[in-house]
Amino acid sequence: MFGSNKNTKAVEDESLRDKSKFVVVGFTVMIVSFLTLIFGEIYTSIQLSKQAQLIAGSGGVREQSDNIVIEMAKVGKDVNKAEYEYIQEIMKFMSPTEFQNFKNSISGMATKFDVQINSLNEGKADGLGKIYAVNYVEYQFLSTFENLTKLKKNISDTGFKINIVEETIERESPISNKVRAEGKIGVYVFPGKEKLLKDKASIIEQFAKEEDKTKPEDNPEKKTE
Repeated sequence: MFGSNKNTKAVEDESLRDKSKFVVVGFTVMIVSFLTLIFGEIYTSIQLSKQAQLIAGSGGVREQSDNIVIEMAKVGKDVNKAEYEYIQEIMKFMSPTEFQNFKNSISGMATKFDVQINSLNEGKADGLGKIYAVNYVEYQFLSTFENLTKLKKNISDTGFKINIVEETIERESPISNKVRAEGKIGVYVFPGKEKLLKDKASIIEQFAKEEDKTKPEDNPEKKTE
């Protein structure tokens, strides 16, 4: 009896050992499968994340490039606008030809206001920066003070940058109603004006049209009144 019990125990021990091996192998397989699944998910997530970043990055590059194009267009328009504003200021300068025409027109204006010209000569010009100048017309007028004032106002209404400098006014004689005025008319001149206007003709035309669109329309009812 005792011998039979020992054999049974040995058989049970072998059975338990086999089952234990099965459990260990099964558990190991399960762990390996679980880890493989986890690593697979992690790898997939990383790849998807990279793809998402790549797509987002490419979209960002495109958006950035679009913004650059837009900004360049804005800058181009701002540059043109700045040029047009500069041209508007240059329009207040005379070209050398306009200056000569202006100097020659003074005689006619003086005659219109009954102002006698005792002398009228072109003086020495002063440089104004590298490309501009102030040209002078030296004069001596004789007239009533009222007529002299009208002449000077007419000269200043030409639309150009003009200043009367170093002027002295004195009565012709103690009993005369006339005064003698002597001084210089300073005129701002830009020698490159004609070339600039020719080169920038398209910009001038473009912004001139835009300005015309923004001008209020004339009321036809007011014209008929």
